[in-house]
Amino acid sequence: MNELQKLKELLLKNELEDFDELKSNFNKLESEFNSSEHIKNIISPVVTTAIKDNIKSSRDDVVDSLYPIIGNMITKYVSRTFEDMINSINNKIRNKLSFKVISRKIRAKVQGISETELLIKESTKAYIKTIFLIEKNSGIVLTTLQNENSKINEPEMVASMLTAIRSFVNDWVDKNEENKELNIIDYGGSKIVIESSTSCYLAAIIDGVVSNDTYRKIEDILSLIVSQYGSKIRDFNGDLESLPIDEFNNMLLPLLSHKEFIEKNEKIHPIIYIFPVVLLLVISYFSYSYIIDRNLEKKANEILFKNSSLTIYRLEVTVENKNIFVNGVVPNAIYKDMAFNDLKELEEVKSIKNNVQVVNLNTPKDIYDKITYLRMALNQKDGNKIEYNYDYPNLKIFGSVISRAERKYVENQFSLVEGLEKINFDIKIVPPNIDESIHFDQNSAEILTNQEYKLINIINLLHKLDDDLVLEIYAFRDFTGTQERNETLVHERAKAVMKYLKLKGNVTQKLVDIGRNEIPKDIDESEYPEQGRKVIFKWKK
Repeated sequence: MNELQKLKELLLKNELEDFDELKSNFNKLESEFNSSEHIKNIISPVVTTAIKDNIKSSRDDVVDSLYPIIGNMITKYVSRTFEDMINSINNKIRNKLSFKVISRKIRAKVQGISETELLIKESTKAYIKTIFLIEKNSGIVLTTLQNENSKINEPEMVASMLTAIRSFVNDWVDKNEENKELNIIDYGGSKIVIESSTSCYLAAIIDGVVSNDTYRKIEDILSLIVSQYGSKIRDFNGDLESLPIDEFNNMLLPLLSHKEFIEKNEKIHPIIYIFPVVLLLVISYFSYSYIIDRNLEKKANEILFKNSSLTIYRLEVTVENKNIFVNGVVPNAIYKDMAFNDLKELEEVKSIKNNVQVVNLNTPKDIYDKITYLRMALNQKDGNKIEYNYDYPNLKIFGSVISRAERKYVENQFSLVEGLEKINFDIKIVPPNIDESIHFDQNSAEILTNQEYKLINIINLLHKLDDDLVLEIYAFRDFTGTQERNETLVHERAKAVMKYLKLKGNVTQKLVDIGRNEIPKDIDESEYPEQGRKVIFKWKK
């Protein structure tokens, strides 16, 4: 060191020391400025405080700023959740003919909700896929139970990863807060629920919404295992044969079979589709056969009833699978053969079993039964009122019918009754009253459309009656119009009805115009004045 240097140190000693200190401080500042960790530690409290203050003072602005990020995140999560739920519902709907679907329809009716609501409710249930019982200190898997529908390929590896994650998180928690442990891990679309004790912990991989009932069930099972085998698990030395693994499995099994968690995705056997089709075909076949048999039975009974020679005998026909069975009693074989020959005309008949018995029916009691049955059958026709006096061996028939043709038919039917010596007939012809009234518009003689059905009914009746009858047509007026105008109207209305019956109905009876230029006595002027404009019908005596 030369003299100049020594002199500089003596004169500038304090300044050099200050310079070195300044240089050291500068290097330290430069190092801190280039350290991102140091800058983060300095800025983080300031930024955190500033964000908190900003949220308190401008809450709406912060929400608007975060909405695009948080909103998209929530939307994606909700969309994924609903997509999984819809796929689950679609799988259930595709299994339309399964007994599970039928059961769900019944349960929906009983609960008073729609099947869709019940499907959504079922789709949100928890479904336990896998259960691990793990020794707490070593992390060794004591036992594993898996649902048959969702097995894990390497459960030991999953359990090891689970143990590592739990240990790491719990170590971090111990440094910050006391008496806390990891309870739930979100794993994809599933949740891993962890329930711990002093000696072991139980982990369950669950799909769906984990309810309080699920947590309670897991807690109860673990408590049961610890209470019975906790000391053995604490003394565990790594030898699994020293533990009652079968007992553990029996205790854990209810978690997989608990009714809330079961949701099998069974494939439908093809026979389940065949069975309803076969059942439908069987029901259709028997329904079709029943309809065919009843139609044949009706036709066969009508054929026997229309045969005047067989009407008085109570013959009955039954049909089974297109096979006709005829039952009844007749006085001789002629009528039995007659019934058989008449029924042979029916088509689509496989066979005719003629069970008609030939018996002498000419006793007083048998004759009485024939007469009673015949009278009942003839009085089924409109207008027939047949009565009789029976004093064996004589019979008197009296009453009334609507036409000469009907009277002749009645006389012929009673003449067929065998065993009688004398039959007297006193049957009168009494055409039935026509109660229909034809109404008209005011100051009009035109027949209204809504009145034509009445005229059609009258035409059908006249075709059944004798041609020499005389039908009088009475026309009335209402309370309006002049005497002269109403005189013309009543005749025009009567003639309009007569024309309709003759031209459209082609009736053969004589029709007489009785125009009454008067108001019917049973008409109330204040309430129903229009009822006077009508035409009525009466038989000429």
